[in-house]
Amino acid sequence: MLFPDRLHQAIEAKGSPAMVGLDPRPESLPEPFASRVQAGPAAAAEALKNYHRALIDVIAPHVAIIKPQSAFFEILGAAGFDAMADACSYAKERGLLVLMDAKRGDIGSTSKAYASTFLGGGFQGAFPPCDALTVNPYLGSDAAEPFLAAADAHKAGLFFLVKTSNPGAGLFQDHGTPPLADVVAGQVAEWGSTRCGESGWSSIGAVVGATRPQELAHFRSLMPKALLLLPGFGFQGGTADGLSSAFDGQGQGAVVNASRSILFAFQREDLQNLKTWEERTEMAVVEMKEQLSCVSGTRP
Repeated sequence: MLFPDRLHQAIEAKGSPAMVGLDPRPESLPEPFASRVQAGPAAAAEALKNYHRALIDVIAPHVAIIKPQSAFFEILGAAGFDAMADACSYAKERGLLVLMDAKRGDIGSTSKAYASTFLGGGFQGAFPPCDALTVNPYLGSDAAEPFLAAADAHKAGLFFLVKTSNPGAGLFQDHGTPPLADVVAGQVAEWGSTRCGESGWSSIGAVVGATRPQELAHFRSLMPKALLLLPGFGFQGGTADGLSSAFDGQGQGAVVNASRSILFAFQREDLQNLKTWEERTEMAVVEMKEQLSCVSGTRP
């Protein structure tokens, strides 16, 4: 089954397009994990393993997909990469899809290695294959081709950066006539046109920030079959308002990511009546699902 069809089924099963990003900061984990990170990178990575297994148990009933951010694992070196692999494996055991947020993109041979690592399981199964990967398209078609080939071979998905949620994105992405972001969107639509699943959605998707909902209708019109990854919900200022143009009438076509607003929910003063970090985290996920239900057409 192609990635868009797997995602389609998973969103229907969970009743929400909500996605949780794994952006772990060892110094900002809830207890008992935070106190275990002081002994060095290996201890911090082990704390992340235990934390993410517990976190995935909390969110698995509510979301279809997680998005590990590789940078926050790689900062711990080899032990951190091992912790990232463990999180991916455990998420798959719990029935979740995994979208690796690594934003890779380089010359062809290097892109082939990146694609093999994250989509193909690496050398002799060194890394658990992910369901999808974020890709930087700046180097052009020859750099993208190895990712496209790997996505085809492994029935995986790709999310190319089109219009990102950071404040300075317009410096390059708004440049030119038409803007560079529109050019990339057109290429994403072309790459995806022959890679659609039974759901009607394509394996080739796009990253479009949730912090600029006024642009979503424009990019949806340029990429009518592309799954949209909408980052920036929560701490970056994105809300449910204005996101409906990313979805079809069945609440499909996009996933909305929240990271810090879920991971740091245990610190919220208004949730201190809940005794455990797990309860506070689950409440934040449920709140997110409720907010998204009014724009995606789904119901939590």
